[in-house]
Amino acid sequence: MLEVYCDSSYNEGEDSYIGCVVLREGGQIHQSTTKVPGHPRNNLDCELAALNFAISLVRIFSEADSEIVVYNDSTEAVKAFQGKAQDVEKEFSGSRVSFEYIPREKMNQAAADSLSKKFPVFFSSTSTSDVESFSRREDVLSDIARNGRNVFYLEKVPEMSTNKKTCYRLIVRTMEKILSDDLIYPVKKGGPGTQVKAAEEIRKDLSNPEVLSSLKSKGVRLENSYFLLTDETWGLRGTDSQAYSILPSSIPHKIICDEVDRSPQNLFRRAERFR
Repeated sequence: MLEVYCDSSYNEGEDSYIGCVVLREGGQIHQSTTKVPGHPRNNLDCELAALNFAISLVRIFSEADSEIVVYNDSTEAVKAFQGKAQDVEKEFSGSRVSFEYIPREKMNQAAADSLSKKFPVFFSSTSTSDVESFSRREDVLSDIARNGRNVFYLEKVPEMSTNKKTCYRLIVRTMEKILSDDLIYPVKKGGPGTQVKAAEEIRKDLSNPEVLSSLKSKGVRLENSYFLLTDETWGLRGTDSQAYSILPSSIPHKIICDEVDRSPQNLFRRAERFR
């Protein structure tokens, strides 16, 4: 007998996940956490996706089992699959396939629920870049002071932040003045990789022709610019003196910070003597 317990966690506006536990003859042989594909609109979409994924696991682990049971804690989703159980059975010749409701409190279903809520490792496909210390680089300070280079950084917006989210304002400025400060990005508190996900959203905006056109009309120049890593965005720091940038990798730029005082005020104060 092959059993698959599946569950999902719907996260509005964010990635949602499926948790699965597979048993053969009562012994666990597999557990996994998988991102829900596409753009689910509600919890039912996620549960249907979980059941579909469970079938894909049956394809992998089935060994001509006489009975295959797929469990889920959504009565609506289970009913939808019960209606097509005979069609699914045709794919697994000689096996009886059924879809059954099970309360979330039951042991293996509780494990699937837990897996859907605790994606084990945050992973970003975005590469990191070297971080340079501007306090040790007179050439960087001179470049900012004398060549009008744009400096990008994020600043918290306390009046828009809540106990569930932190809002960041994207600041773009030169030695002379602030060029842009009207782009706001909310970041959900808690969980792995939240600031990295926010950086990915900013990178998307900075690749959007409409956003780029608006920034250019304000005098913003992305090429040969700098992204300042501050205390507020230290979550973008990786390992081995590298960090994720808010600027697309296709745009020539550098990531800079200071080991002690990472504030923009410190950067521009140090650059002032090179004007």
